[in-house]
Amino acid sequence: MELFYFVEANVLVLILGCWLSVTIKKEGTLRASNQIFFRMAVCTTIMLLLDGLCAFANGRPENSFYIANIVLHTVRHIVALYASQTWLLYTLHFLRPKQSIPKWLRQAILVPFGIVSILVLASIFTKWLFFVDKYTNLYTRGKFSFIHNLATYTYFGCSAHFSLVKMLKCKFKQDKMCLTYFLVFVLMPVASGIITLIFPYFNIVWIFILLSLFALFTRVQFAQIVKDGLTGLNNRNSFDNYIYSISYDKAFSACLFMIDINFFKDINDSYGHPEGDQALEQTAKIISQILKDENCMIARYGGDEFAALFVSTEQLQKVAVNAEALRLALYKAFADYNSTSQKPYELTISVGYAFMLGRGEESAEQLIKASDQSLYQEKQRIHTLANRYK
Repeated sequence: MELFYFVEANVLVLILGCWLSVTIKKEGTLRASNQIFFRMAVCTTIMLLLDGLCAFANGRPENSFYIANIVLHTVRHIVALYASQTWLLYTLHFLRPKQSIPKWLRQAILVPFGIVSILVLASIFTKWLFFVDKYTNLYTRGKFSFIHNLATYTYFGCSAHFSLVKMLKCKFKQDKMCLTYFLVFVLMPVASGIITLIFPYFNIVWIFILLSLFALFTRVQFAQIVKDGLTGLNNRNSFDNYIYSISYDKAFSACLFMIDINFFKDINDSYGHPEGDQALEQTAKIISQILKDENCMIARYGGDEFAALFVSTEQLQKVAVNAEALRLALYKAFADYNSTSQKPYELTISVGYAFMLGRGEESAEQLIKASDQSLYQEKQRIHTLANRYK
C-alpha cells in the first residue's frame, strides 16, 4: 500500500517532467543555457523514475531484483550528482547571460562529481556510500554516505549563495525582482534537501526540484512574452497593455518619454550590427540607471526607440518640472558615459515627452502621438546643432 501511494504521488510529477523535457527540446537547444536547462529537466525526470524503480525492487528476494537494486541505486547516486552540478551550471548561466563560464570553473565544478562518482562505483564492492544486503535485498546507507550528500547539497548551496549575492548587489528594480524569483526556485531544492536529511525516508527532493524547474520554465516563457530579448526591458506589447490600462485611472497624472538613439544607422553601417546591439544594450542600461528610483515603466518601443511612462499622484505642473529635470539628467548621463567610453563613436540620445490630458484609450493614443512629435522636434534640434558644429 505504501508503494502504491509512493508511485501515485510521483506519477503526475513524472509525467510533468516528461512534458517539460519534450517542450524544452522543441524550444530549441542552440543556446548553452537552454542545453543545460534541458539536461537538468531530463536528469530530474530520470531521478523520479529511478526512485520509483528502486522502491519497487527494494526488498524483493529474487536474485534478479537484488542485481537490479544495486544497479539502480548506483545509477541513481551518479545521476543525482550530475543533476545537482548541472543546476549550478545553469545558475551561473542565468546570472551571467552575456558571459561564458570559464573553462577552469567548469573543470572545478566537475571535480567533486568525478571523485564522488568513483566512490559510488567503488561502493558496489566496498560499501562506503551504500550497500544492498544480499539476503534481504534492502538498500542501506554506508558509513561515508554523507560524502555524497555533502557534494550534492554543496552544488545546490552554491547556487543559492550566488543567486542571493547577485540579488543583493543588483541595483535595478526589474532585475532584482527577476533574481528574487530565481532565488526562490533555487532555494526549493535546498529546503527539501534539509527535510530529507532530517527525515531520510521522506524523499521529496526531486519532486520539489522538478516543480522548481517547471515554475522557472513558466517564468522564463512569460518573460519572453513581455520582455525584449536584447535589452531585457519590457517589450512593445507589454508597454501597450500598460499604457491603455493606466489611461483609465483618474488617480494618476501620466507623462510619457520617448527616447531615440541619435545616428544609430551610422553606428550599424560603420561598425556592424553587433556593435549596434551593444549600443542598444548600453542605452537601456543608462536609461534604467537614471530612472531606477522613479515610478515608471521602461520599454523598448521598437528599433532604437525607447519609452518610459511615468505615473504620479502629484499635480501636473509639478510632474512637468520633474520631467524636464529627468530629460536633462538623461542627457548628462550619456555625456558622462561618452567621456569615459573607449568606443570609436559617441552614444547620444534625443528625448521628447508629453502629458496625458484626458482618460481612456483615445487619450493614450494621443499621448503617444504627442510624445513622438516632441521627440521629432528634439531630434531636429540636435541634428541642427550637430550640423552647425561640423
